[in-house]
Amino acid sequence: MAKLTVTFLGTSAAAPTKERGLPAVVVQREGELVLLDAGEGVQRGFIVMGLGLNRETTILITHLHGDHVAGLPGLLWTMVFAQRTRPLTIVAPAALREWLEATAKILHLGLTFPLTFVPAKRGRVLRLPAFEIVAERASHSVETFSYIVQERTRPGVFFPKKAKRLGVPEGKLWSRLQKGRSVVVKGRTIRPSQVTGPPRPGRRVGYSGDTRPTNALTRFFHGCDLLVFDSTFTNAEGDKAVEFKHSTSSEAAALAKQAGVRRLALTHFSARYTSTTTLVKEARRKFPNSFAAADGLSVEVDYPSM
Repeated sequence: MAKLTVTFLGTSAAAPTKERGLPAVVVQREGELVLLDAGEGVQRGFIVMGLGLNRETTILITHLHGDHVAGLPGLLWTMVFAQRTRPLTIVAPAALREWLEATAKILHLGLTFPLTFVPAKRGRVLRLPAFEIVAERASHSVETFSYIVQERTRPGVFFPKKAKRLGVPEGKLWSRLQKGRSVVVKGRTIRPSQVTGPPRPGRRVGYSGDTRPTNALTRFFHGCDLLVFDSTFTNAEGDKAVEFKHSTSSEAAALAKQAGVRRLALTHFSARYTSTTTLVKEARRKFPNSFAAADGLSVEVDYPSM
């Protein structure tokens, strides 16, 4: 089974600290990467974590605040120096295209690879080799989107006895059927559905960006295997969460519980906190399977037990 990991490159809010960089999270499945937000210095995180700069990569930007997007020109510039040739796709609110084109022109950013821009919208945004990307509106001070990185549906469980009864020889043909492809044996076409169970859903990683909790996001993130959610403030600063349109860790946990997610990663911590202990404690009172993200932390997302 393919390994799916989520790596946190930056987990601070608005301003970096000694321990935390600005928002950036990478979802990786085999050689395919999806970067969620691009805070300043994100390219160094790629280098430190050995993610590679010439892999199949898609970038999802939640909104146009500097802490979430200012690292994008530097990342593209570093990819040029790494002689990237693979195409790159960026999904973001429509206004990002104008900003990025102006920045690239002023900085003479001569790309060595094709760059495609896709305006963010509600619903399915993009279909990738390993993933589908879907989006929902978030509730922040500017146009903001939340995303789900959805692993493509897997073929059902393979039943060797059924394959043998149909005369399919073990080896390459079994492998093709397991991957959801039909095979031909002595002139007969054997379909995957004849030797496998029903298709199984892939793993789902949700990412909120900056937002207040909303009913729409609760529905949107329903059943995610891992939810990465805005947890800027403790309960004591709940008034600031409302004023600046962020969430407390407790609010993030309440949404995670209602949405029925499997795990909650708290992130986007205000620089006023030198420790996440209180944030985690407040979250776990409502959703025990909560943890604090940290720069350089990688977590594996397992398939749900059947």
